[in-house]
Amino acid sequence: MATKSQIYGVDFSGAKDAYKKIWICESVVTKEGIKIEDCQNLKSLDGGRKVDRDQCFEKLNDLIAEKKDAVFGLDFPFGLPKIVVNEANWITFIKKFSEHYNDPDDFHQKCKEKAIKETGKKELRRATDVETGSPFCAYNLRLFKQTYYGINNVLHPLVKDELANILPMEDRENSKPWVLEICPASTLKDLNLYFTGYKGKDNKSKKLRETILTRLKEDGLVTEIDPKVWKSSVEDKGGDALDSVIAAVATWRGLKLDIGTYENYNPTLTVPTIFLLILIVK
Repeated sequence: MATKSQIYGVDFSGAKDAYKKIWICESVVTKEGIKIEDCQNLKSLDGGRKVDRDQCFEKLNDLIAEKKDAVFGLDFPFGLPKIVVNEANWITFIKKFSEHYNDPDDFHQKCKEKAIKETGKKELRRATDVETGSPFCAYNLRLFKQTYYGINNVLHPLVKDELANILPMEDRENSKPWVLEICPASTLKDLNLYFTGYKGKDNKSKKLRETILTRLKEDGLVTEIDPKVWKSSVEDKGGDALDSVIAAVATWRGLKLDIGTYENYNPTLTVPTIFLLILIVK
């Protein structure tokens, strides 16, 4: 079991109003599960100030870097299928990402073109996407901005400045925060809690969000949920607040395994990229 005492689930966004869309759930590890203590979007955490997208990502990175005793689960793809990239390993891929792609649209277009050239297909999924049934390819039309900004504006500075350990691609150091990829949708499917329609403003969607929270407690994954977190998770019609709670649960489940080795890693729990493994094997 990990030595870290805090877990943060991050529902990430590449939208222009990311300061409102990115929700962060803070929890504490207990012997039985996790205790959910707080859940806010970046706007609230920053005192309600409106910031632009780049500033938003900088604030997220600052939060990650300062929490040495924490693990962060982020819900965007940490890598791409090997056939789409040229680098020999994941670290180089991250460091050179901005050299290959000018912006999200350029990233989206080049990934499609490379995939078509090599396979005749527009969208290629990573092995972990196939194994866990994650909703989209990493550069899918609905996901490419999230992937681009996640890799370019979050992972790149964390890797370049050695501010955190990105798992399982890097070795774990207790002196640094740990960061891993998670997928709320895949986690819910693995827990048999994926209810279509839990994101929405009608009463049915609201009840589904409450059902998910109730089941997380009944199943022993969450020991306690702060009343304010419960309220925001149920009332947030976009489901972003709830997804950050699920992200925290997914991260905690992943830490129950030896994520330093691929042999003992089960991607259905957190869905980290196996990009590095693909490179080594091929």
